[in-house]
Amino acid sequence: MEKQNKNISVSHIVATVLICFTLIGLAVYGVYYNIKAERAERALENQYHHTFTDMADYVSSAEHYLLKALSTSTPGTMSAMLEEASKCSAQAESCLASLPIDQRLVEKISGYLVQLGDVAKTWSRRAVNGGALSADEYQTLTDLYGYAQDLSGGLYTLSNDLTQRSYSWANISNDSGKILDNSSLQSKYATLSKLSDPFSEYPTLIYDGPFSEHMTSAKPKGLTGNILSRAECQEKAVQLFAQICNCPVQEIKVNNCGENSYRNIETFCFTLSRENVSAHLDLTKTGGSLYSLILSRPSGDANLSPEQGIEAGKSFLQSIGLDSMSPSYYTIENNFITVNYSYEKNNILYYPDMVKVKIALDNGTPVGFEGHGYLACHTTEAGRIKPASISAEDAKAVLSSNLTIESMREVVVPNEFGGEYHAYEFKCTALGHPVLVYIDADTGAESEVLLILESENGILTI
Repeated sequence: MEKQNKNISVSHIVATVLICFTLIGLAVYGVYYNIKAERAERALENQYHHTFTDMADYVSSAEHYLLKALSTSTPGTMSAMLEEASKCSAQAESCLASLPIDQRLVEKISGYLVQLGDVAKTWSRRAVNGGALSADEYQTLTDLYGYAQDLSGGLYTLSNDLTQRSYSWANISNDSGKILDNSSLQSKYATLSKLSDPFSEYPTLIYDGPFSEHMTSAKPKGLTGNILSRAECQEKAVQLFAQICNCPVQEIKVNNCGENSYRNIETFCFTLSRENVSAHLDLTKTGGSLYSLILSRPSGDANLSPEQGIEAGKSFLQSIGLDSMSPSYYTIENNFITVNYSYEKNNILYYPDMVKVKIALDNGTPVGFEGHGYLACHTTEAGRIKPASISAEDAKAVLSSNLTIESMREVVVPNEFGGEYHAYEFKCTALGHPVLVYIDADTGAESEVLLILESENGILTI
């Protein structure tokens, strides 16, 4: 009997020890999981903060370039300053589109940045040829400068709110879709909700001519399919996240973060997470196409070459139904490669139908995607472009005799009025430097000259 009691006692001790170890293990796992989740959230927060800071810097730079353009009497200097202002406004708008802010709050700002870029680019080209601004145009440029000042000041105030931790980007992502309909949230996010106030009458004050809002209000051509419910889009978002993470859908946590409108493209927004990976996705209400993706996860050393990263991006595009996409330019930063891909058909490259894909070079996982250009412009309808009126040989004859031609291809490129045109793109060498020269396939006129910047960190054009 005594021996039996001892056996029972030992069994109880063993069972108790096993239970304790199990509980400790579960507790350790819970702490470990929470730490990883917090790290992923911090990484995403830092990424949004970096994007916002870049946007504020670009707006500030555009403001300074506009002031310089207003201060010069030299056409060459004005052209250079307006060209820089155009580039900065385009970069600022790209950053704005990547932030988790309901587009109803910033659509006026987005429109301003797009149109500022187009106005500055067009007047820059005219100034190259000695064209001066009329009195009305000078006033318009002055007004554009004033709006840049207002926006720069608003972004500075918003930056202070974020620095003082009045709220975070995670808070903004969760709440921005409700701000317009909730007075208490308007009070909490006063700076953000009032950021667009200076632009309330902007289109009426500025636009009377070719730079009208048709450029940002045109019906998106690349949206196909039926209008989907939030639940249907959520299912697509979960499936895509599972594909990227290579995990079962049951392990994924998903939250709705409102609705967005990106220049006439309506989306549902979701945040998803699994262990130490989190993502912010926008899917279009029409068809459930991927509009944007920002994914945060721990990354390791680069194991892939740029060429392998580009192929990984192309495979990802094919997996989401985007075929016939050709890579053009790329940049490499912190073991990530960001690649521009454009639609190609019948050996013609359509630059307006562009997407950006960001790939981690440790294992080829997609961590970023922007699809606005493709969704806004892509169409396979006949008659999209006119047949070339001049031959490639005729276009070649227009080029400077100082250029050495390396290659030629037909392309479709956007113009400053929101349209597009058919052109011959010549890759050339000028005094040892690579350049791209575009000849309009209809008129035979030289329409654009771009410098190619090649380095170990990528290939870009300016």
